[in-house]
Amino acid sequence: MKILKFWEQVQVPISQAELNIVLIAHVREPRGYMNISQLQCSEIERFSIDEFNEIYQGIVSAGYFVQAIYFNEIDFINDYIEHPSHYKNSLIYTLARNGIGNNKKTIIPSFCELVGLRYTTSSSLSCALARNKYYFSSLFDAHNIPVPKSWLYTENRIWINGTPENGTKVIYKPTSESASQGISESKIDIFSAELSTNQLSASHIVQEYIEGSECEVPIFKVGDTVYVLPPIGIDLRGKNVLDEYASDHNQYGFYQLEKRFSSETVATIKKSAERAFRLLQMDVYGRIDFRISQNGQPFIFDVSTTPYTTKHSSFAYAFELMGFEYHDIYCAIISAALMRK
Repeated sequence: MKILKFWEQVQVPISQAELNIVLIAHVREPRGYMNISQLQCSEIERFSIDEFNEIYQGIVSAGYFVQAIYFNEIDFINDYIEHPSHYKNSLIYTLARNGIGNNKKTIIPSFCELVGLRYTTSSSLSCALARNKYYFSSLFDAHNIPVPKSWLYTENRIWINGTPENGTKVIYKPTSESASQGISESKIDIFSAELSTNQLSASHIVQEYIEGSECEVPIFKVGDTVYVLPPIGIDLRGKNVLDEYASDHNQYGFYQLEKRFSSETVATIKKSAERAFRLLQMDVYGRIDFRISQNGQPFIFDVSTTPYTTKHSSFAYAFELMGFEYHDIYCAIISAALMRK
């Protein structure tokens, strides 16, 4: 019933004459001009041309007109400054990832907030908070939202809140990266203070490793209502974690979480995902990721304010489960962006 209400709410009829989409995304080999100056996002964070085409065609198939495409935030900002009237009826659909550290993904939301443009992501504040795994984990923990125990090692070679006990099984992660960057099986280890300090050379979050499974929870906010879609299990295909290589090459699959876990576990995941989404003041759409222990206890370990919506994504899988078409994802995102408070 709630899914039907969600779908009814995102059916906002917008004609091409009333709305133009400006699409901003980083693509590895774009068919068109790409300004490579100040291109800060890594190769693994950029879309392949096929992935980009899926997104573009999804927007067009949803009935929207793409006014312009930019492969770098700088080009869009320069064009807007020179011709602001061109963007009077525009919605900025941003998947851009430039910026450094916690500021990745915040450039376009910040600019849109400054000049009053409509856009498709959470606010610049929410995007920044969601980048730093230690900060949002600490915030969740303070509000009794389950997360793995976490410790922060700074670039100044300082432990912020002590260290794990020697012998604790942990996983080492870059503090402010996405797309599984820096994640591999080799980063799972038994903690030793002396050995770990010698190995770490940059800011890292060290988390208690949760033996078990992974799942992703797609979420929308439409007006004042938050809709939590069915949690989607990640088939790691024999691996312990979704590592950088598997993420980049789509070497993982999906399954309906409620087919393998109890209704109590699924309900807990959905409740925690909604609380986390609201606490970070996320908007329009996003994704909350969990590790599920072998006894069925879920822990949030990652948050995305611009999650993948390609055909190989938990969003696409969830929409298929609900009986919708692939392009309906873009109907939902654009409608939710237009109805943001």
